[in-house]
Amino acid sequence: MGVVVPLMPEIDFGYDEVPDLHELIEQLRAHGPVVRVKYLGEPVWAILDHAELNQAFHDLEHFDQAEGYKIIAEPSMGHNLQTMSGEEHRINRAMVNGMFLPRNARSYVEALIEPVAHEILDRIEGQREVEFVQAFARPYPFTVITRLLNIPVSDEGKLLKWAISLIDFPWDPEGALAARAAFDRYIQPLIDERRHNPTGDFISGLVTAEFEGHRLDDGQIMTFCRLLFPAGSDTAYKNGGSLFACVLADDEIRAQAKRGDQDRAAIVTEGLRWQAPVAMNPRMASADVKLGDANIKKGDWVLFAITAANSDPKVFANPRKFDPSRDNSTLISFGRGAHFCLGMHLARRELEIALKVVLERFPNIRLKPGSKVEFTHAVLRGPRELWVQPFGKA
Repeated sequence: MGVVVPLMPEIDFGYDEVPDLHELIEQLRAHGPVVRVKYLGEPVWAILDHAELNQAFHDLEHFDQAEGYKIIAEPSMGHNLQTMSGEEHRINRAMVNGMFLPRNARSYVEALIEPVAHEILDRIEGQREVEFVQAFARPYPFTVITRLLNIPVSDEGKLLKWAISLIDFPWDPEGALAARAAFDRYIQPLIDERRHNPTGDFISGLVTAEFEGHRLDDGQIMTFCRLLFPAGSDTAYKNGGSLFACVLADDEIRAQAKRGDQDRAAIVTEGLRWQAPVAMNPRMASADVKLGDANIKKGDWVLFAITAANSDPKVFANPRKFDPSRDNSTLISFGRGAHFCLGMHLARRELEIALKVVLERFPNIRLKPGSKVEFTHAVLRGPRELWVQPFGKA
């Protein structure tokens, strides 16, 4: 059998900005649920349809995510939950799972998340217009993470720089490894201190975590911190920017977001579907498998096209319409199976509180008239910028 030539060879889903990603996905979907595309200069498979992607997420025999992450993430991030399988993954995940349960995520609100939102919005107070991604969406979730770890405020800037670089290994390996070394030098003394004097923060929780007689050593705690920071610095802020782009563009959605917690929860869920922050997740096939009409070989790179599955018209009617009333029970934004996103409940709660506090502080906030919102990139996706007028006319 000959080599399968990628569709749309002029488009590279790793390097290009692809502002028209969803239009491209629908063109690709016409060729089947699993297609060949170009990613980082090489042909790879892309799983587009909901049924096939759901199957792949649960199929650890053929799509063990550890295989690929050991190549594209472990050098800079370390051997963490993403690169663990089987019993090792079960034990390590169980040790930290309790800190991310829904009841615990909600308990952070009064003590941490809501005050952080107000603190960042204090900087916007009085400004006629601001670029909302950099002013709020980016610093908000990252500051939540630094406060959970009890990082001094004065050090938040350099932690943000390192966190962004850590996940850039496929694009900038030298920069990512340098960031890892700097990050480790900073975090190690905090681990040492918490071992002698636990304070109730996340690092203290990691130091004291135990499951079936297992405890985390310093290296395991370090790798978990490396995993936690990029989630708070990149994935979460991109989703926040996308969410506010939708809410502020629609008077009815904005009004719904002001009503109460249930309405905001529905809006957040729809935002996660409509523009998933992890739009395409690269994996490596761990065994030969046929999926759809594609014969995928062990070692083939595969894009888990989460944002495509979330817009599969066979599952979501009129999928590109932002509709919080729809049934989103089959949402795939946080993955499926044993490796579903550990921080799902915290991420949701951060977004719900962001909606609540922003619209309470600035009830007339609007997108700047004439400004254009453009969503970019196919792996981690969000708006390039979001110009708003906090004191817009009612």
